Amino acid sequence: MRPFLLALTACLALTTACGDDAPPPPPPSPAPPSPPPTVPPGRTLPARTALLDYLRGVGSGDAKVCSAMTPAYERAVFGREGGCRPGLAGERRRLRAKDLAALRTVSVPVAEPGPEPGTFTVGFEDLRWEGDPARPGGLLAARFTLKRSGKRWVLVP
Repeated sequence: MRPFLLALTACLALTTACGDDAPPPPPPSPAPPSPPPTVPPGRTLPARTALLDYLRGVGSGDAKVCSAMTPAYERAVFGREGGCRPGLAGERRRLRAKDLAALRTVSVPVAEPGPEPGTFTVGFEDLRWEGDPARPGGLLAARFTLKRSGKRWVLVP
């Protein structure tokens, strides 16, 4: 039995050493990213409504949009806390007339869980428009994050 095992081991060693010169197979590709967890639309409705009010307010020039921002968000957009009220008109002037018109008809159909518990995010690409869409930039972030503050939902950076 022992000579048989020695012969078998020698054969296996030779076949392993005499393998072809083909490159090793590529490593398996990573799994595709999993989609974000779904949230029932009713649970996101207050946050989506707050964003809708903000966007339409920007479109109409309503300074009430300033109350939808946290101080940190205001600093990020206007460069300083308290910069929204004096700076809103100037920021609106940077938007095209087509963008302002589009904001008056925008809808916010979906929101995803945000980066922190209790927050929701809405990507600019997820907004829906009746006509030509607005372009992101300035007051129109590529991604909006909202969190609850008391009874209201506010924009956070």
